[in-house]
Amino acid sequence: MAVFMQRLFNIEAFVASVCYILVALAIIVDVAAREFFNESIFGIQKIAVYLVITVAYVGMAMAAGQNKHLRPRFADNWAPASWRLFIERFGDLLAAILFLFMAGVAFQMLQNNFNHPEWYAMHIRGPVWSSESGWKIATIGVSEWMVRWVMAYGFFSTAFRYAVFFIRPDLKPAEAGGDA
Repeated sequence: MAVFMQRLFNIEAFVASVCYILVALAIIVDVAAREFFNESIFGIQKIAVYLVITVAYVGMAMAAGQNKHLRPRFADNWAPASWRLFIERFGDLLAAILFLFMAGVAFQMLQNNFNHPEWYAMHIRGPVWSSESGWKIATIGVSEWMVRWVMAYGFFSTAFRYAVFFIRPDLKPAEAGGDA
């Protein structure tokens, strides 16, 4: 399981790095086009935003995998030291349940996108509906589900990591900065 967790982290780190590099390139190209040709590249800013969203949700899972999520520490010493292991494991279980719930909500949003296109046609003005391929993001012509699935993946991947840490606490990395 430790090897799988490390490979998952490496794959996600690669995806996040590529997306972040593409964001930087998109911004550089857009600024250069505006400065030198007085024209902006149509849709490039939206593409950069969607890439940043991808980095954020994949990064959330990566932070959980490295035990580097921000958390309040003011109550760390309220319970006796003998309860610490129980509290940490309970926290991992609670986080797994909450992130799994959020993954379910995100997946439900994707499913509703496919099952009820008429609702989205009435309530959402940004994307446009195409009868052949479903919702499209008007500025870049990409199916909307291709952007939205990242949210469901990020929540599910984070829930998976916390579930693994609950079942196998020996795989959970030591928390950095715990004494601060």
